[in-house]
Amino acid sequence: MGYTNKVVVIGAGISGLACAYRLKRLGIPCLVLEAQDRPGGMIATIRRGGFLFETGPQFPRFPRPVWDLVRELNLENEFLPGDSKAKRYILRNSRLHRAPFSPQGLIGTGLLGFGSKFRILSEVFRSSYPPPQEESLAEFVKRKFGAEVLDYLVDPLISTVFFGDPCKMGMESAFPALVEWERNQGSLVRGAIHARGAKRRTAKENPSPQSARTARNGGSLRVTDSLPTLGSFRSGMAALPEKLAAELHQEIHYQAAITRLELKQIEDEVLKSSWQITLSSGEKISAEHLILGVPAHAAAQLLDNALPQLAASLKAIEYAPACAVSSAYNRSQISHTLDGFGYMIPRREGFEAICTFWNSSLFPGRAPEGKVLMTSFTRGAGSSTTPVNEDYASIVEAENAAALGIKGPPLDRVIWNESRALPQYNVGHALIVRQIQELLREIPGLSIVGNFLGGRSIGDCVDAAFAAAQDVHSQMRGESIKAFAKSS
Repeated sequence: MGYTNKVVVIGAGISGLACAYRLKRLGIPCLVLEAQDRPGGMIATIRRGGFLFETGPQFPRFPRPVWDLVRELNLENEFLPGDSKAKRYILRNSRLHRAPFSPQGLIGTGLLGFGSKFRILSEVFRSSYPPPQEESLAEFVKRKFGAEVLDYLVDPLISTVFFGDPCKMGMESAFPALVEWERNQGSLVRGAIHARGAKRRTAKENPSPQSARTARNGGSLRVTDSLPTLGSFRSGMAALPEKLAAELHQEIHYQAAITRLELKQIEDEVLKSSWQITLSSGEKISAEHLILGVPAHAAAQLLDNALPQLAASLKAIEYAPACAVSSAYNRSQISHTLDGFGYMIPRREGFEAICTFWNSSLFPGRAPEGKVLMTSFTRGAGSSTTPVNEDYASIVEAENAAALGIKGPPLDRVIWNESRALPQYNVGHALIVRQIQELLREIPGLSIVGNFLGGRSIGDCVDAAFAAAQDVHSQMRGESIKAFAKSS
């Protein structure tokens, strides 16, 4: 190394990889620096003894941006669709109840009493309005539906999807659409109906293949029907970052830890930036455009000297810890049918685990014939006095044994733990993001992509990464045009 680059991307997680890949497709080669010895970041697959262990996302959504990427990478034949209507369960008082995702399911569920059911089903006939200040999700749900709905419906769902704490999660930060629906219509249901009608009118005026499919399917209001397709790959979720990395090939440098970033601003016809990157090896790399595809706390550490105000805002992004315990068994060890996705656990139940996914029930190839694989997620570091080790895994497996009727120890297990796993869209998060975006507008030659700014899903990350690549492409075209005009 030791040369000047037009673009350098720091981080080979899904955001950094997708951004670098899109830049390459736009004709802009770039250098990707990754501190680890592999691509993927939080996405990792361990293949061992016929089992396929996932440490990160188990079966994410595949919205349009990700589907477009899958097709470009020729991974369609590797894709395994998940059944979005597969059963999900919630534990209450040592019993598994079907999670109610429809009015019929809500009426029949044993998770809630009559009063809670009535408050949910009658919401369309009542009016309420959000307070002027941002509410937490817990405050919102208690105000609208009561504590039982919070404890046995909202909390397990939020914990499973976001690893979030409803008492901290902010409504305008995490669920701005719900706030708008209540503010404009006085009711979530009326707001949803109004929003759906507006979307249909837009689709009629500007038809697309996706909107045409929605119209043909009748536009059902079921929660599960509105979700994009869930899925994975035959060889595991790591297939996506591994394929992206293979496409980038020599443009990625692994075990390239960075010790310092320096920013030099050059006054010419326009304000430009020049970045100097110092690696732990002592090598120095220059870049005209820098794209950070690392977690907020890592970005803050890198920018602490060069841009302390931006670093301070990045440090304010909160993260939640997470731990995954993946356990393999003989099918004969388990009495439960394992028919569905798995089950979620309200924190009031006092379990270490947040949820348990039944991997081998969802996709083929996750376990050999006659064996099963399940993955339990916990809050891991920071949530328990017990260190995350084999003894901790045994506690989680004992919880599964009680809930699912499991006899005997697992055949194999994989433990993964991360002290700062997922960004939290807590109260005030939206304000922090606005501050970061305002500061970035004043810093030419710097972009930040990641799941802590505009969306936590893989689809959101890919979408933001592609937008950042397009923005860099536009900037470079503008610079080229100005340089040409100046020389003419």
